[in-house]
This record gives sequence, C-alpha cells and structure tokens, in this order.
Amino acid sequence: MIAATVLALALSSEIHPMLATAPTKPTAEEASEPLPEAPPLEDPTDDADQRWYDKAHNLLSASAQDSALWFDDFFGPSEEADQASSHFRLRLQQRMFERESNEFKVRVSASYYLPNTEKRLKLLVESDPDSELTELRDGQSEEGDGGARAALRWIPLDFRRWDLSFDIGVQLDSGLDPFARTRARYFYSFDERTVMKFSQEFKAEVQDGWSETSRLTLERIFSRSGYRLHGRAKYGEQTEGLEWSTTFVRAQRLDTRSALATFVSASGQTKDEEEQSEIYRLGANYRRNFLRSWLFYEIEPQLTWPRKYDYVTNLELRLTLEVQFGNWDRGRDRINQI
Repeated sequence: MIAATVLALALSSEIHPMLATAPTKPTAEEASEPLPEAPPLEDPTDDADQRWYDKAHNLLSASAQDSALWFDDFFGPSEEADQASSHFRLRLQQRMFERESNEFKVRVSASYYLPNTEKRLKLLVESDPDSELTELRDGQSEEGDGGARAALRWIPLDFRRWDLSFDIGVQLDSGLDPFARTRARYFYSFDERTVMKFSQEFKAEVQDGWSETSRLTLERIFSRSGYRLHGRAKYGEQTEGLEWSTTFVRAQRLDTRSALATFVSASGQTKDEEEQSEIYRLGANYRRNFLRSWLFYEIEPQLTWPRKYDYVTNLELRLTLEVQFGNWDRGRDRINQI
C-alpha cells in the first residue's frame, strides 16, 4: 500500500498532488515562515545545451501532444483543436523485501483529452493502478489489479459536485480481455480546507466477471501540508470475500522541489484463510524533483506486519524513478471549483 495510498495522490508534475489543491491563503503561522526555496530547474532550450535525454524527452512529449490533436481532429476539427492535451507518466520501481524476493516494476499511464467532444471523451492507457482508470491506489489494487489496460471513457454527466462516467476497454496483458465499467463520483467541501470524495464503481470483465468498488476519502489541506483518510471496499466474483483497506497520510512540502509523506495503513480480505493477505504498514515517502522539471525520484522505506508471517516486523524499501511527458494542464478544475 505504500506508494500505494501514500502517493495515492497521483504523482503528477506537482511536488505532491495532495498539496496541489492546497489553499493559496496560508495560515498566520505559515505566513511567518516562508517555504524554503530550492534552486529552480530550468530545462535547456538550446540544442547545444541539451543532452540526449532532453532530446528524447522533447521528441516523446511532442509525439504525445500530436497524438492528442490527431484524436481530437478525428472527432471533429475546430478552431479549438490546439486545446487538446496529453500526459504520459513512466515509473521505474525497485522493490526490496526482507522475507520475499525483490521485484522490479515498470508502470505506465497515459491520458488523452479530446475537447472537440465537449470534454466528454478521454482515451486512457495504463499499467499503473495510480492513474485515471482506478484513481486511487491501495494494497489490493496495486498487487492484484495491475496489468496494461486501454479504455475509452465517456462522461455524459459532469456537474460541479458530481459526475458519471462509462468506460469500454480491454486488459492488454491477459489475451485482450474486454471490460466495461461505470463510475459515479461525488465531491463535497465542508469549508475551504476540507473536502470529501465518494465514488461507486461497477465493473464487468469477460474473464473475471463482475465486481463493485466503493471509495471514501476525506482531505484536510493547508498551503504546505495535507492530511488524507482513505477507505476502500471491493466485492466481486473473484474476490476472497470483501477486500478492504484504509490509510491515513500526512504530506508535508519541504521546499519548492521536494515533499515528505508519512502514512499508516491496513488492508486485507474477509475470506482468505489460505492467502492470509491482511497486512499493516507504517512508512514514509520522500519525493524530489531533480535535474529536469520532468524528472522525479522517490525513496520509500516502511515497516510491515503481515498476517502470513504471524505479524512479525518486516522491512521494505521502494526506490522509484519517474519520467513525465506531454502536458498536464487539466484534472484539478473540479477541486478548485468546489
């Protein structure tokens, strides 16, 4: 659940996504202590100053934007076609465990926004559970609901406080397993710093049958820090009873290029006597932007207490390199309007 719900706050181009929605007006204490400044990262624009990775990044970012415009034109060209945008995220993660084999994972997520369809269609590709397709990560989604997927999302209803969407797609790593999904989300602001989010999702797959997932999130956001309490419950044909998880996260902006999130979490299933998936976690995630504005690394140590090891303390470490391509200029409008 680690990078799970800790950065369940979708690691976008912000130092920490949960802090991206922080109010612009600081408290009196925060105003008296300015945020430490880190040297700004300037991406070189002169060909003579660019390294090979700069040129590769520029090429891929341009290709992503061009693809979004092509999809947009396909649904009907207009003078606003240049408003289409796209965003790709590549995460390379090394996971080290005390009592299990180490793992190396590659996760990809991509979003195409199509404004000529009146902002009601998105093309989504992902192998990262922390993405548009699943919105929030947790233990079960990260371990058991991975794999590359592609979907076209239709958003027939999109109001200030709630929306409704339908997805049609395929699971790419399991023999093109088709799936359909519908999701309703509700947003409510108690005050300028506290937000509640609730979502209900129903999914049907050819191979795995049906499942339903409920999520509830409470966030308390300040200009330099944020708190999140997140709960998730999933039940379906292939689940071992009810899959459940809960996580509490505190994120703190350290300076203009780095942040630290600390968290506690618990997850499990109600009918898994053989697998014994219940596990408790305590950890921290340090995230920093380095070298370029589109490069990030994360260091995430944690202590875990799995039921399958009789709740004996285990050590775990995750090292992540993240590369971002394209543009991310959408997606937070709803929170800013609540």
